[in-house]
Amino acid sequence: MKTPPELAMGRRRVAGRAPGAERGAALLELAICLPMMTVIFTGIVDYALLIQDQMTISKAAAAGAAFGSIHGNEDNLTGMQNAAANAAVGVSGFSAVASDVYTCSPGGATVSSESSCSGYGTPIKYVQIVATGNSPSLVAASLLNLPSTVTLQSTTYFRVRWTP
Repeated sequence: MKTPPELAMGRRRVAGRAPGAERGAALLELAICLPMMTVIFTGIVDYALLIQDQMTISKAAAAGAAFGSIHGNEDNLTGMQNAAANAAVGVSGFSAVASDVYTCSPGGATVSSESSCSGYGTPIKYVQIVATGNSPSLVAASLLNLPSTVTLQSTTYFRVRWTP
């Protein structure tokens, strides 16, 4: 008994299909999956860049507050803002606002510098830096009809020595 050529080469013939009928199926699957995979990959890169910008803004706010926490710099609000701006390399639309904050207890409500805190004496002084910047969006703007930039913000406090 002779073996048909399809079986001799290890191939089985499926009933109702001509030989080579599945040719091009892999190319069709690639054509369907590649655009989706590209969008997913671009979204991952977009999100990673957003996180990087947020980390840079947080680091810049901490740099400004650290400058203000050095003895002698606690009243130099412009110096704090400049220190934050110097640390925010590569962030578009960056701005920093420095201010003094007084509380009667750590994490408590803010009070004026002239206040007397019952049971605590004089208020505790902190320097506060609010840093804001923009992060461009690659995917969200073009595909999802969202804004082309995302505004990011970070606030940092440092306690400073203070005697009224």
